[in-house]
Amino acid sequence: MNTLVPTLAGIAWDPQIRGILSVLVGVVVLMGSVYLLLATNVANRLGFMLALTGIFGWMTIHGLVWVIYPPGSGPAGRGPSWEVQEIVFGDLSESMLDEAHDVDTSTLPPPAEIDELTPEEVATITEEHADELNEWALLDASDASRGEAQTAVDAVLAEGVVPGLEEATSRVFTYTFETGGKPQRDSDSVIDRISNRVANTLTVTHPPHYAIVQMQPATLEEAAPGQPPNQPEAVEGSQTISVVLIRDIGERRLPATLIFLGSGLIFGLLCVMLHQRDRRVAEHRSAPLPAPSGG
Repeated sequence: MNTLVPTLAGIAWDPQIRGILSVLVGVVVLMGSVYLLLATNVANRLGFMLALTGIFGWMTIHGLVWVIYPPGSGPAGRGPSWEVQEIVFGDLSESMLDEAHDVDTSTLPPPAEIDELTPEEVATITEEHADELNEWALLDASDASRGEAQTAVDAVLAEGVVPGLEEATSRVFTYTFETGGKPQRDSDSVIDRISNRVANTLTVTHPPHYAIVQMQPATLEEAAPGQPPNQPEAVEGSQTISVVLIRDIGERRLPATLIFLGSGLIFGLLCVMLHQRDRRVAEHRSAPLPAPSGG
């Protein structure tokens, strides 16, 4: 009894152990009670098969719901992210990505002006400089893809890939572009939403989705006492550094898909086994009774 008290106290304190035990108790009580009722009516072996068939049929339906609905309603795998492919110093013509060779930013407005523009105004600039950007879209400051791409670049630079740019204050981002991927809708109208959803659903493969994040080395001047901190400023005449990224779509629906396929396969096999058993029982019941012996 003295050794049991600390064990129970540890279980009551650790929420992970309590969660595991709660799930186990729920499984035993719910599934065990169903099996107990079936076993008392149709015998142990058939009751066990019926209980398993019901469990995996339920898991098949749940797996299908998890696959259809957005990730988060069930088990989710690795989410999408940006992966750094290469870092180009200076002219983008040296990039291994052919689509990036003809990108020219010399005619674009300064980055500080672009950061103050609305998404619609940035889209207009992209259309006006379509020849210089070679089908790359300029991203505004509020774009989620721009924030994710710059965060991925920050994580790589913090590892010391480019000496001297490990700190966030040692660099300043200038332009961010993206191209490829599944087509985006042109407007928020119902027709565009439906047509874009249908087109993306019917597109089985995922076209490559690239991004380019450009930056320059920066310096940070110490602020005067009592004044707000200064922002990093690009070093005048410094070389532009371009980071080429590719979008990794992840595998968010993979666990749900594996549950759906695995449960469906086991459910189908159990149904076949039950069907074969019913056929054998029907054959035995329809067989003629043996002739009575003449005793």
